[in-house]
Amino acid sequence: METTRPRQYWDDYASRFKNRSLAELYELRPPYPDETYRILLNLLGESRGRVLDVGCGPGKIARGLVGQVESVDAVDFSQEMIRVGKSLINGDHPNLRWINGAVEEVQLYPPYDMITAGASIHWMEWDVVLPKFKEVLTTNGYLVIIDGDRPIGSPWQDAELSLIHKYSTNRHHERIDLIRELVNRRHLHLIGDKETTRVSFSQPLTDYVQSFHSRESMSKEHMGEENVKAFDAELSHVLSNFVDDEGFLTFQLEARITWGRPLT
Repeated sequence: METTRPRQYWDDYASRFKNRSLAELYELRPPYPDETYRILLNLLGESRGRVLDVGCGPGKIARGLVGQVESVDAVDFSQEMIRVGKSLINGDHPNLRWINGAVEEVQLYPPYDMITAGASIHWMEWDVVLPKFKEVLTTNGYLVIIDGDRPIGSPWQDAELSLIHKYSTNRHHERIDLIRELVNRRHLHLIGDKETTRVSFSQPLTDYVQSFHSRESMSKEHMGEENVKAFDAELSHVLSNFVDDEGFLTFQLEARITWGRPLT
């Protein structure tokens, strides 16, 4: 089957999310602002019904919602991601069902009142999953896409991007507007788009640097030991002027929440 995804999201890159080191470092990524979950619950309405979280990784969205909704099914093709997710807060919640496999292929348990996806929807076969999402959603249900686990407007942004370009192992990468792509390809009927209020977040410099190795283009297995050490040292040096006396880096976070209805 011919893929509908840009080359940078083909399976040879996607499969890197199955690496143990990448999964274990994923929790070091900055969180979504709390407002993200309030927006999702408002979109669900009073029913607070059943949610399908696709490409869930270790369940950042699923675990954040499960205590406030009827149930969550969390799907990911990486057994390592699910293993990590089960060990984290709410990972063993009785209303959370983990499903290991590609969402294009796994058995689902509809109907769902909402489908959530992080940037993981980049990696899916759009011609397959969007019709499937339409089939399993309730009539008034939304597909909601959440993006935003990186600093916004940081003073070190340009230097950081330069290092990412230098060391990235995904040589096909180019910036795309995912929502525009889905709309233009007639996969998504766009209904709403909202950005959360910016919030301040702090984390140890070492954790921030290591979080980059939870991204497929910077996975330790593919960078190699020497490049990992060099990248970590160079990024730490760039950021050294921005840490406080306790070694913490502080920056702004913002999430973009986009919702609509999938098209066949």
